[in-house]
Amino acid sequence: MDTDYDVVIVGARVAGASLALLLGQQGHRVLLIDRDSFPSDTLSTHLIAGFGVNALQRLGVLDEVLAAGFRRITRARTWVEDCLFEGPAGPKGGFALAPRRDALDAILIRHATERGGVEFHERTHAEGLIEEDGRVVGVVTQTAAGERQEVRARVVVGADGKYSKVADWVNAERYDAVPALRPAYYGYYHGVTPCTETTVELFFADNHIGFIFPMRPGEDCLALELQPEEFEIFRANPRAIFEEHFRALPGMAARMRNASLDGKLQGVRGIENYLRKPYGPGWALTGDAGYLKDPSTGLGISDALAQAFMLADALDSVLRGADWDVSLGAYHTQRDKVMAPMYRWTLEATRARDAAPHAVNWLRAALVNPHFTRQLMYWLPTVLSDGLPPHLQPMMSSMGQAFDAYPLQEPESLAANS
Repeated sequence: MDTDYDVVIVGARVAGASLALLLGQQGHRVLLIDRDSFPSDTLSTHLIAGFGVNALQRLGVLDEVLAAGFRRITRARTWVEDCLFEGPAGPKGGFALAPRRDALDAILIRHATERGGVEFHERTHAEGLIEEDGRVVGVVTQTAAGERQEVRARVVVGADGKYSKVADWVNAERYDAVPALRPAYYGYYHGVTPCTETTVELFFADNHIGFIFPMRPGEDCLALELQPEEFEIFRANPRAIFEEHFRALPGMAARMRNASLDGKLQGVRGIENYLRKPYGPGWALTGDAGYLKDPSTGLGISDALAQAFMLADALDSVLRGADWDVSLGAYHTQRDKVMAPMYRWTLEATRARDAAPHAVNWLRAALVNPHFTRQLMYWLPTVLSDGLPPHLQPMMSSMGQAFDAYPLQEPESLAANS
């Protein structure tokens, strides 16, 4: 088949740009298109967990993300009502990040074009697919100026997010789908008093989930997940109600005394949850186009990066002569093996309501006495191994083993106050 490119990728955010970078470095001819101009923001959870940070390192972009001023998140803090739990954000010096998407996406695109030789067209829409003999063989594009072009490729990849046109055009099969569970609002705030050590914070109270994601110094993303029946109430006066609820969280009234909102709050009625079959004749899906879930567990960006590595390996094999169905079928199997436990975990975590008051009182009773708190450490392994759902037990075991060599050291937050 006479083609213009080996791969056309529709969507140049994290999922598409990271895949383009990998394929370009493998020597393939790649066209990357996006309807937006860059740098620009997009709806996002922002948090990148430790395994996502490792993916940025493998892509060769981590140093530039850090150079843009985004802080290493080294502690994780969880509030259950007024009870506080805190620990390291990862084993062996690991850390998380919460970059703004205008910076992160632009960095990935620049590396794809400069290091991967990828051709990038911004402000360019995909208007439809080209099909021959039941197989996708290209895409019709249109620029912001109205110029249309038929672009042929051996593979077309939909990395165009939760409203993926590519997925719709190929009628990609959905499965294990669950409707949206919780509305959410978030905004970028300046002047929130930080923890001594850079810390990601979660608050569980009033059947809400609050989040603080540290970004650059003096800049944080504050988010709040609600219950469905509250969305219209928040929608009537989002900033005032959002800040009222956030200030009611432990310690936040004082910490937000000098805080100011940068721009507007972003709100969404809810995020659908689904997996899609991620390939068919001549096409493939990655990122939110193929796998979408509620943002409550903060895994979206990290999962998109992980999928990019999986799909790049599969497409590289095909473009070098391997069988399409074998290679892409293996990608599908691998993706679901890795992502399905996280998907089910997210659904359970998002559906969960707050614990009953008497249960929280038991927790308070344990925490009021340091010796009781210490005793919890003897009970927890048994409680978790017996009480966790089976699909979460391997993940918890693996995470626990990663801390085996974790050095016993004083957190900076304590050292600074000693």
